[in-house]
Amino acid sequence: MPTHADLIFTGGRVHTVNTTNDVVPALAVGGGHVLAAGSDADVRALAGPGARVVELRGRSLLPGFVDSHCHLPSIGMAVTSIDCKAPGMQSIRALQEAVRAQAASQPPGTWIRGRGYDQSRLAEKRHPNRLDWDVVAPDHPVIFTRTCGHISSVNGRALALAGITDATPDPPGGRYDREGGRQLGVAYETAHTPLQVAATPSVVEFREALLRADEAYIAAGGTSVHDAGGFVGPAFVPGQEMAIGGRLRLRIYAFATVNSRQHPLMGLLGTGVHTGLGDTRLQLGAFKVMTDGSSSGPTAATREPYTSNCQDHGILYWDQEDLDDLIGRAHRQGFQCTVHAVGDRAIEQTLNAMGRAQREAPRVGLRHRIEHCGICPPDLRARVRAQHILPIMQPAFFWEFGDGYIANYGQPRADTMFPAKSLIAAGVRVAGSSDAPVTHYAPLFGIEQALTRATSGGQVCGPDERVDLTTAIRMHTINGAFASFEDRVKGSLEPGKLADLVVLGDDIARVSVKELRYLPVAMTVVGGDVVHEA
Repeated sequence: MPTHADLIFTGGRVHTVNTTNDVVPALAVGGGHVLAAGSDADVRALAGPGARVVELRGRSLLPGFVDSHCHLPSIGMAVTSIDCKAPGMQSIRALQEAVRAQAASQPPGTWIRGRGYDQSRLAEKRHPNRLDWDVVAPDHPVIFTRTCGHISSVNGRALALAGITDATPDPPGGRYDREGGRQLGVAYETAHTPLQVAATPSVVEFREALLRADEAYIAAGGTSVHDAGGFVGPAFVPGQEMAIGGRLRLRIYAFATVNSRQHPLMGLLGTGVHTGLGDTRLQLGAFKVMTDGSSSGPTAATREPYTSNCQDHGILYWDQEDLDDLIGRAHRQGFQCTVHAVGDRAIEQTLNAMGRAQREAPRVGLRHRIEHCGICPPDLRARVRAQHILPIMQPAFFWEFGDGYIANYGQPRADTMFPAKSLIAAGVRVAGSSDAPVTHYAPLFGIEQALTRATSGGQVCGPDERVDLTTAIRMHTINGAFASFEDRVKGSLEPGKLADLVVLGDDIARVSVKELRYLPVAMTVVGGDVVHEA
């Protein structure tokens, strides 16, 4: 460690996020690490020759934000896809016109992609289907991915490229919409995987998408992400090259994600490879298993039927024995295990599998996770705590999907969803995340929503589960670092840790809660290097 600083911040509100949540005026950085956090005088005394001094003038400085669950390539690809959330795009007719215009501007046979539609917000109150797309783009394969990322809507050309016909049966953990026995081009969960594979971007497209996603996070104060699926796979070769070459500034903890025994990444089991391979720039993270649907589809696997459809309990990918076997194999190989589990039925199944794996092959320092941990009533919270599981939650879901939660699950269940405050009070480490591009990637938006749990329709889901500002900051910094075994090197601004930090445009504690999402990011620093400055 150097003894002199090359970058100094003074006169501000430095949130150290240490064990006592100290807020001090100044911070010194040297050699890519934090040298000291304390008084202006003590920090200024560490300045080396030519050190840059940044006057904060009362603004907040925080550890760089950690998004503990996102899909990095998809964030970048969404930029070049038809944006179904844009103003004026809330009808199938509007989406058709956008496809018609794009078809006229690109060569026949090339993919037309759309991202972010929500059938409940479309004027027609249904999914668009092949009949809608075929009439406007007969010569192009078309794929629109629902906002949750679990449902695809495609045309006939896309079905043909994926090898899906009217005779194709519904796979385990998925289904197709049909009419009179014919494919309608709407595929749910595992049924949409072949369509997504058929529409896999090129290496060039992946490279450009990753650059766009990196730039977006850096500008929003994000310095680390946990890629929950998408990076390890076809995007890995360009992504690895770019990370090694320094073109990606983000620190990436990348999952190997599977949704069936036929998934190519199942081949990792039996190789001896496990979590932790890599360095602080790019690491192999958790072995992730998809086990139910989305909270907003709604396709989450629930104990009780949906309020909106008393025949529907959602979609569960595995039976208990198969999930036990899969988690057990990954656990014994040394992987951190995590499971996408939204509904209470899926969470219960996950806890059973993880509990059995630990009983049969005990490991110390276990940090198995549950991604989402959505509908989590008191009995499941107690098991999460007892099994030392790390829930990775998405507070921003409430803004976009909360009104649907109340309609589909009923207010009592909606109030138990993503119960961060109860779990944290019980001693559980809850990490915050966006699941972008499902919702907006900006960490400040997630922090705001952790404080409000407000829906875009003006309702609140579980007001008793709202957390305070300090807790929300910890969810998006040190708790995220803990979830990737990196809390000793980042996530707080303590001497010796990596100098990953963000300077905001004001004092975060003085900004109105409802304005947090608009709080500007003035500077982002990764490893002591200023990578963004407004």
